[in-house]
Amino acid sequence: MKQKLIAVFVSITLSILVASCGKEPIADFSWEPEQPKAGEEVKFTNLSTDAKSYSWNFGDMSIGSETNPIHVYKKTGTFIVDLRAHNGLLSNEKTVTITVTD
Repeated sequence: MKQKLIAVFVSITLSILVASCGKEPIADFSWEPEQPKAGEEVKFTNLSTDAKSYSWNFGDMSIGSETNPIHVYKKTGTFIVDLRAHNGLLSNEKTVTITVTD
């Protein structure tokens, strides 16, 4: 009986936690210009839904938490950009590769 009560308590607790988190966010973004040059501003437009906060990794040892950041790549190369959209305990991630030229 004690184990059954514990199982019910755990189940109810998990249900409350999931319900309090809200909807699962969907991470999405675009950037402009699509083929940036070194030293040029890259404007990231956050297209995520159902998110309350954001974590960006620009692939060049730079991070940010702005909604719509502007970033400058100082060198040419290929960079993996990652956006993680958060809503409480729930999160979703989008990753793209950006090539920066001369």
